[in-house]
Amino acid sequence: MKHTHKLAAVFLFAVLGLTACKSDQTKVAEKTSQSSEPALFTPASSVEVVPSEEEKEKAANDLTFENTSYNYDVVTGATQTTFGSNPKPLYPYEEKLKKMFWSNQPPLGLMEGNYYTNDGYFDVGNKGIVEIVTDDTSKIINVEFNEYGAENYYESKYSGANKRLSDYAFFQAQNPRTDTTLVTVVNGITFVENQMREENRVEGNFETVRGSSTSARQGLMAIAAELKDEIRQPSKTKYIGYAEDFGDGLIGRLQLTVTDGKIDSARYDEYFADQPEKITAEQLKQYYRQSKYFSLTYNEATNNDFVTFSDALTKEIVDKQGLTIENSELTKHPSFASYQKLAEQIDL
Repeated sequence: MKHTHKLAAVFLFAVLGLTACKSDQTKVAEKTSQSSEPALFTPASSVEVVPSEEEKEKAANDLTFENTSYNYDVVTGATQTTFGSNPKPLYPYEEKLKKMFWSNQPPLGLMEGNYYTNDGYFDVGNKGIVEIVTDDTSKIINVEFNEYGAENYYESKYSGANKRLSDYAFFQAQNPRTDTTLVTVVNGITFVENQMREENRVEGNFETVRGSSTSARQGLMAIAAELKDEIRQPSKTKYIGYAEDFGDGLIGRLQLTVTDGKIDSARYDEYFADQPEKITAEQLKQYYRQSKYFSLTYNEATNNDFVTFSDALTKEIVDKQGLTIENSELTKHPSFASYQKLAEQIDL
């Protein structure tokens, strides 16, 4: 009888314990659900990984793409533009920036392959350019869009400006019209690029970001689709480029196109990191998510010094048909050492 009472007591305590635990778990669950809100984006790891020497010597086209994941409201058709509307702001600007994210980071590593490009005008005169690189099996290695503001753009500052690599996206972020979508043109561009690369096609329908679908569907997607047959054939023009994260909040990128063994174009740019805290130089933090070549504010502050250097450098490359630079006006520029790091990775 005593043994039966003991078992009953043990059972009663167990039930009470489980009930208490369940109650605590319910409270924790309720607290968690109340304090969490769906985020527009899931940032990539903030832990900076220093690449090893082996990783720096990756094979061609073993590239690293920016890997932030987004919770976009996507659509399969064009959405109605909000241009001309004047909604009331939902957030203070600083709070809104914390909810938004877009990336300017180019693919890191050595890229080589067949090169194709196309351009066209759309909407009110904005210019779209697409560049596509494929390997010898016609697999798409990279798709890259750029959009430039129309010459008669209503905000004259951005007439002819590169929307992706200037501060144009911040201009959009300041506008209450983006309060509900929390996206910029850069979000729309990179979202379509990723689909084209991953699905190995440039024609047909793609999902687009609600609030940034009009320019993608009317312009960029149509411009890319015109190359659908061409990119399945070998190209006479080859692409070779290399991009590297220098670790101080700057990413260097050198790009060349070569036709029949002759360099016919060269580009050199440096990209500011996506997060200001990754930029070492305090005075440069304000230019995050922009590039030195296309940032309107950076070039205004520096009297176009980098543009002048880059233009002279790339002209020298094409004129001399090589990456070895001996011009003293170029070699003494602060960015020349960074250029050399990239040039050493390219074998023409």
